[in-house]
Amino acid sequence: VSIPIQHVRAVLGVVTLESSDVDAIIAKEREALIPFILIAIAVTLASSLLLNSLVAQPVIRLARAADQVRQARARAISLPDLAHRDDEIGDLTRSLEAMTHSLSERMDAIEAFAADVAHEIRNPLTSLRSAVETLDIVEDPAARERLLGILKNDIQRLDRLVTDISNASRLDAELSRNQPRVIELARLISDIVDTYRATARPGDVRVKFTPHAGAETAKVLGREGPLGQILRNLIDNARSFSPRGDVVSVGLLRVKDNVVATVSDNGPGVPPENLETIFERFYTARPKGAAFGGNSGLGLSIARQIAVAHGGTLRAENRIGPEGEVLGALFILTLPAARP
Repeated sequence: VSIPIQHVRAVLGVVTLESSDVDAIIAKEREALIPFILIAIAVTLASSLLLNSLVAQPVIRLARAADQVRQARARAISLPDLAHRDDEIGDLTRSLEAMTHSLSERMDAIEAFAADVAHEIRNPLTSLRSAVETLDIVEDPAARERLLGILKNDIQRLDRLVTDISNASRLDAELSRNQPRVIELARLISDIVDTYRATARPGDVRVKFTPHAGAETAKVLGREGPLGQILRNLIDNARSFSPRGDVVSVGLLRVKDNVVATVSDNGPGVPPENLETIFERFYTARPKGAAFGGNSGLGLSIARQIAVAHGGTLRAENRIGPEGEVLGALFILTLPAARP
């Protein structure tokens, strides 16, 4: 191939290349590229093997472990050799382990709750069956009247149990469904106390609200329905232990970064050994003379569960007089104050 070298129109010379020279140059360039091609292939294979061992295989193991949990053949994902990694795979493993562990605890709680429910419902059912079977063979009118009273009490107890169990089972769904918002606890307590005051009958235990210093700034971040349920459960529990015609006091104050609500009564108080037991599901300890089966034992348990879900605490103590005597029970609800 000849290419003329021109300056304007004058031809100054010619450059000539022969095909044999071009082939030799191309062949040398190809030979020079062979080491680079081999290095690229080696790097690609090494990267593929590294990605497969460090990323693909761990992800496959996590997927298989998740499938085992989904198919109910395992309660939790446990891959300790991956959980100790400091990369994204380790973060994913720890998150999955924590998630499945939480699900496992929830399943255990549901199973325990179902067992407790079955046990609590079996008692009134057994009493009902015994009363019904005895009613057919009893001819004494007084005895039949007593059996009918037992039947009515057991039916009311079953109804109360079913209602409280339904409320407890819907609690998690209600807490996750409603978004928290800033709530003025003083207004909420006032509305609840006004409801008790409006529906009170002669001789009923009255409810009094006494806001303390800082109550006007007592705002919490939460859900109004469940928080109101805590207060109603505490007030109903206090009223059930109070003498007829007595007063249940509700207080509210701001303590640093917390909001504290109190409910106190003038009843017999709580035995010291039962200050924590009373918050267990289906635990009931009524004073002498109280109607059997009048409470399901779920009210305080539900109240504490809601308090913990809002980042707070619920505890009980006794009010002690100057002579060391028990003046009544005091329930203290502590919730984190909402940030302005």
